[in-house]
Amino acid sequence: MLYQNSKMKKLAKGMKAVAGKLEDLQAKWENTLVNVEEGRDKAAVKAVAEMLSRHEGNPANITSATSDMSASYLPTIKENFLNAMQIVDKFHVKQALLKAMDEVRKEEQKKTADKKTLFSYRKLFMVPERKMTDAQKNRLTNLSQSFPKTGRAFRIVQALDEFYSADSRDEGERRFSQLYSWMRRCRLEPMKEAATTLMNHKEEILNYFTNRLTNAISEGINSMIQAAKRKARGCHTFEGFASMIYLVAGKLKLSLPCPL
Repeated sequence: MLYQNSKMKKLAKGMKAVAGKLEDLQAKWENTLVNVEEGRDKAAVKAVAEMLSRHEGNPANITSATSDMSASYLPTIKENFLNAMQIVDKFHVKQALLKAMDEVRKEEQKKTADKKTLFSYRKLFMVPERKMTDAQKNRLTNLSQSFPKTGRAFRIVQALDEFYSADSRDEGERRFSQLYSWMRRCRLEPMKEAATTLMNHKEEILNYFTNRLTNAISEGINSMIQAAKRKARGCHTFEGFASMIYLVAGKLKLSLPCPL
């Protein structure tokens, strides 16, 4: 899916649509989905560039593109949108750390005698500390003492929020180095592997501080699309699914017959 607002344009992901972000489309497309491509691969990204060219656009005018860390997207965006600064969306960065933390929790759960407690409160570790109630914070403190490895992984995930609160790229780079060093020295293998993933995409992660673009709007559009899909009890063809997406998020102005 492709859309834009007054500051950015995106390749937003739907069911099997391209994720990314585009800039400098026509003002009349503001906050409007304008293109849907089938698949989540290189061909889908290339098809978006070709669509722009067919409609008197220029892929070289795209200045920013956000995506996840998929090997399908990053090199293909660079190939088709030569001047686009690539940004790894911070939601996907946090998702990588949350996944690593949950792997730590599962490993610790296997070795502890109190498996039930750690399993029962597994979702609490997914809640940002700033959004916790006092009761939840107290519970988390007790859990971290009882299950120190999971507690340590949780503190690393919270440090990612501190990283993204940096005021500048230079400050962000300093905090990134601190976070990476901590993850490599934490003696938690899933976190060490996640640290390697982050380092492999360091520049794209730090590019966030240039214009602070995210996939937040595209995720909101995706929620609208998924809700419509559930109401329709699914779609049997891509053409039908794409038509539904345009109706839900394309802001189409359809002519209605005039009553007599």
